[in-house]
Amino acid sequence: MALSKTAKIMILSAAVICLALLIMGLIVINFIFEFEKSGAYATGLAAGCLLTAVKIVMLERAINISLDMGTKVKAGAVGSLLFATRFILTGAVLAVAFIFPDILGRFGTVFGIISMQLSAYSTNFILMKIQPDNFDNLNDLSGDYDDDEDKDDEDDEDDEDDEDENEEEDTNI
Repeated sequence: MALSKTAKIMILSAAVICLALLIMGLIVINFIFEFEKSGAYATGLAAGCLLTAVKIVMLERAINISLDMGTKVKAGAVGSLLFATRFILTGAVLAVAFIFPDILGRFGTVFGIISMQLSAYSTNFILMKIQPDNFDNLNDLSGDYDDDEDKDDEDDEDDEDDEDENEEEDTNI
């Protein structure tokens, strides 16, 4: 299965974020405050980053499967099942990190898992810069626009009052 452009950008940005977190974490561990061992931090960060990549692929597959479903009930059930699978996988990696903190660093693992959310924000920013026209069209479709046709037809805001005022003028003449 080929990944979409969005998923590829998201995985790449997650890898860049994990690399930045690795560099910053090792600087902090070695020079400022040793909150966990350097090797455990790096291993945990690698596990969290790998989990993030797997979750992004699983998320795209879940979206494609749900969209291909015919009925809403089946799509919702399958989507919930696939969400639970990603949730259990995250819990399993966190459990391993907290049971064996000398092998998988707790902070590294959590930072690697959080990189998925950070990569989602950065992917949105990157896609807005690459394809700004697509985002303008999406904003137009959201229903948040002005309809100038109604403003041209009426003098004030209330059409019903205009009819009542015209009737009163006719009776006064």
